[in-house]
Amino acid sequence: MNILIADDEARYRDLLTHLFAKWPEHQLTLAGDGQEAWDLLDDPKLKFDVVILDLNMPKCSGLDVLRRLHASPFHHSVEAIICTARNDRETITQVIALGARHYLVKPWSEKTLADKLRGIAESRAA
Repeated sequence: MNILIADDEARYRDLLTHLFAKWPEHQLTLAGDGQEAWDLLDDPKLKFDVVILDLNMPKCSGLDVLRRLHASPFHHSVEAIICTARNDRETITQVIALGARHYLVKPWSEKTLADKLRGIAESRAA
């Protein structure tokens, strides 16, 4: 799968890059803020299957990116995995309303992320 990782914290981008080195079947692209993530998602030359999206980012929040994905007829196939420190009911309700089906609270485990990706891959193959 082609995966976009959007997180303003370099340590999480580095952690995910290291983790995905174990899973060579995935291709990664990194974004350091929400605007960069949206620019990559909206590039017609690029196609992403999954975006791993932090909610608290500068320039354009992860919620704003998710709103744009939800509103765009060109991005309905992109599956969002929200990876954030926010764990309140209001935020979770908001992201579900915007179509996100996967929500991980930092710090998450490698197994949890692997299970989410496996589930997405299986649903795409069906």
